[in-house]
Amino acid sequence: MSAHSHPVRSHAGRQHHLTVPAPVRPGRVTAVSMPRTRLLACALPRVDWSDAYALALPRRAPERPPEEWAEAIFRAPPPAVRVLFTAREVLVRLVGIERGTPRAFDLVAWSPNEVLLGIDQRHLGFRASVLVEPDRVVVSTIVEVRNRRGRAYSALVRRVHPFVVRSTLARAARKLEATS
Repeated sequence: MSAHSHPVRSHAGRQHHLTVPAPVRPGRVTAVSMPRTRLLACALPRVDWSDAYALALPRRAPERPPEEWAEAIFRAPPPAVRVLFTAREVLVRLVGIERGTPRAFDLVAWSPNEVLLGIDQRHLGFRASVLVEPDRVVVSTIVEVRNRRGRAYSALVRRVHPFVVRSTLARAARKLEATS
C-alpha cells in the first residue's frame, strides 16, 4: 500500500508530516498486519512465522461466509500454484517429509466470520485463517516449525508463499464474482 505525506503545523509552529495510507482499490491483494482473532490466538502453541494478505472488496460485494471463501481459495488453485504443489510432492519425498494430503486444509475451528484450516505433521504444523470483514477478506498463515526438516522446508516455502497466497486469493475473488 502506498502512503501520502502531508505537511502539518503544530501549535508551536513546527512543521511535521502526517502520513495517510492511500486507499486500496477493490480486487487488489496486499500484505497486511496479522489480524488479532480468537481463533488465531489459540491455533498453535508457538508461532515461528506468519503472514497475512487482504483482498479489498468492492462496496456492493455480496456477503459470503468464510467457508465459501475458503473453498474458493484452497480447492481450486491457479495453474502456476498447482505446478508448485506438484514440485513440492517430488521434493518432500527426497528429504523424508510427509507428502501433502487433501486433509491439509481441513477445518480446525470456526466462528461466524472466520474459518481456521490446517494440519499437524512431524516437521511442522500450520494454520490458515480466512477472515471475512465488511470491506475485505484476509488470509493469514501461521506456522510452527518442529524439527530440522521443518526449518529447511519452511525456509523454501516462505520464499514462494506470498506468490501462492496472492494468486489463490485473487483467483478466488474472480471465481466468486463470476458466480454472483
